[in-house]
Amino acid sequence: MKELYLFIFAFIGTLLPTFLGSIFPFIFKKEYKKLTSIFMTFSIGMIVSLLFIELIPHTIEHGINLFDKEIYGVLIGLGIISLTAFIFYLLHELIHKFTHHHDEDHEDNEPCHDHVHSNELITKEKITLVSSLIYLFAILIHNIPEGFVLGTFFNGNLPISGIIMSISLFIHNIIIGYSISSSFKRSNKGKLFSISLTTLNGLVSYLLAIAGFYFSISFPEIITTIIFAISSGSLIYVLLIELLPSLYYEYKTKYTIIIFVLGFAISTILLFI
Repeated sequence: MKELYLFIFAFIGTLLPTFLGSIFPFIFKKEYKKLTSIFMTFSIGMIVSLLFIELIPHTIEHGINLFDKEIYGVLIGLGIISLTAFIFYLLHELIHKFTHHHDEDHEDNEPCHDHVHSNELITKEKITLVSSLIYLFAILIHNIPEGFVLGTFFNGNLPISGIIMSISLFIHNIIIGYSISSSFKRSNKGKLFSISLTTLNGLVSYLLAIAGFYFSISFPEIITTIIFAISSGSLIYVLLIELLPSLYYEYKTKYTIIIFVLGFAISTILLFI
């Protein structure tokens, strides 16, 4: 039964919304910035709840089961979480270094606010196919931990965590699919090319979710602890380096805090129920 929930809701959270988002630029000519901000903020609040209410405690619980002294399990879990987040951060900085180009008059001490989620690439008038592909690759790196984490959430007595994650990712990936497809459209690529390449990104996430599920149920306790710890660290990276900065610089409104808390609260209530 867990496998059935996995295949259905992982599809709903990854491949389906990415495809839907990819066709929107060819249907809607106007971008609804306020509506996008509301949905993005709400989904981030849900993801934060899943991370701190469910995933990290679950990681520590598995770690504690490995040792007679609980402190060893806690340290192992937190150590792997921190190391994973740091590794993804280094990868992000490497991508940033090779994809971000400062203007000649840009001072070195001027703050830089573009992140992998930034739409800077797709808002320039003379965007090229190369920059569109770079943007696609950056989002693909972002989707690796998200897809893997989604799969591990279905390894439990009840699939509620995975379902909540799927709902939050559904909202999130529609926006991401829209931005990637818009990027290719503005670089004068056709509808079929834009939709196909964008949807491929969602397919990778879907396959990673399936892999995350089977990895998390097919190994002994020590491997399971490591997998959940890597998932936690990956999601911390996504939140701190990708989602929260984009929330502040791109989707911030006067209702941001209220909507964020609402998403966090609803997700937390569902988890406790």
